[in-house]
Amino acid sequence: MKNFTKKELRQKVKIICYRQMEIMTREEAINKYEEGMMYCDGSERDRYTNIYCQLISGMKTCSDEL
Repeated sequence: MKNFTKKELRQKVKIICYRQMEIMTREEAINKYEEGMMYCDGSERDRYTNIYCQLISGMKTCSDEL
C-alpha cells in the first residue's frame, strides 16, 4: 500500500459502485471500502475489494467493474 500524505488523503475521488457515483475524500473512501471488505461476502465483497485496491494504488476514479 502506498503511504499517502495528508494532502493526498484529503483529495477527492470518484467512486462508481452498483452504477451509482459518489465523490468523497480518499481517506473516507478507503475506510468505507475496507470496512465493506471485512464485513461482506461473495460478490459484494469482491466489489468492495476492487474499489479498495484501486484507492490504495492511487487512482482518482475507482469502479467496481474490472
